[in-house]
Amino acid sequence: MINWITVESNSIRKVGYNETNNELYVDLGQRQPYCVFSDVSKYAFYHFASAESVEEHFNSHIKPVYNQV
Repeated sequence: MINWITVESNSIRKVGYNETNNELYVDLGQRQPYCVFSDVSKYAFYHFASAESVEEHFNSHIKPVYNQV
């Protein structure tokens, strides 16, 4: 089950986490429903979801570090 959190960002609508699979879901509001990143810890997800700038955190700490499925 994916637990979604709505975030304040110009380019990211919401983020979700599947604790069973350690997957991070990022809804960019584009054609695809969301991007999925594997092997993301629960701690990393909550740190991302509560970042002061979710978009900046995504570009500097999620995209370059985790594998997109």
